[in-house]
Amino acid sequence: MNEVREGVWFVEAINKGRYPYANSLYLEGEENLLIDTGAGPVLEELADKTEQVVLSHYHRDHLTFNHLFDGASFSIHRDDAPGVESLEGFYRLSGLNQVEVEAFWKLVRQVDFSPTRIKCYFDEGDYFDLGRLKIKVLHLPGHTPGHCGFLIEKYNLIFASDIDLTGFGPWYGNPSSDLNHFRASIRRLRELKPDLLITGHSMPIAKNIDQKLAAYEAVIDKHDQAIIKALKKEPATLRQLTAKKIIYRQHQGLEVLRFFEEVMIRKHLESLLNGGIITKTEDELYVAL
Repeated sequence: MNEVREGVWFVEAINKGRYPYANSLYLEGEENLLIDTGAGPVLEELADKTEQVVLSHYHRDHLTFNHLFDGASFSIHRDDAPGVESLEGFYRLSGLNQVEVEAFWKLVRQVDFSPTRIKCYFDEGDYFDLGRLKIKVLHLPGHTPGHCGFLIEKYNLIFASDIDLTGFGPWYGNPSSDLNHFRASIRRLRELKPDLLITGHSMPIAKNIDQKLAAYEAVIDKHDQAIIKALKKEPATLRQLTAKKIIYRQHQGLEVLRFFEEVMIRKHLESLLNGGIITKTEDELYVAL
């Protein structure tokens, strides 16, 4: 744990924050508050002194250690609540009810699912008032429908969760993800001009934040260009484009990774179709114009 500002602690996840773990943020106040529970066993020392747990979204790597905080009240954006309240809701939002995922869960060691009882559903502009600190909810959809960041106004510090500035770029592999909303959320963060940006999978960032956010969004454009380039060589179906592994370098023989790739490629194709950059034939072939 590292106190990045007075009363604000960055909790670095094990495995350097790589999936299936995620960084957490701990805030001290009249009631102590934790954002996300994916950091690892280090959170055990916070369990007895945390009154509120705020979840940025429903993905498993951000709530792995919810069970440690059975004495705390949990909150999440209402659009993502089904993904933590029941296994059925999780599979519906993630789309994993459409594929065989057992091999994937064993690979990332996340086989068990325990529902979380949510006490409060928050939305854009809501506040958590801890006395010494006030935290404003920023609805930043795209990664998931209810994905949120949190602004600590006193320090102009934003916890942006899975707008994570990793080299992989934005991830929108669930059917409920939205490519255009993700772009808008990244641009909103740029407009807010935080002095310190903390994410679920990278170290705190205090320099060149705008440039790094711009480079992060540019990964989406690179995927667009790779798809257009492939279609200029020859028309292709969605399945054929998925097999080119434009987003994932490899699928590791896992159906779920191929599924995520297909979902993301489909979202790019929809965007390119709407922009008049490509067209689609009656036999499901995509063609570059």
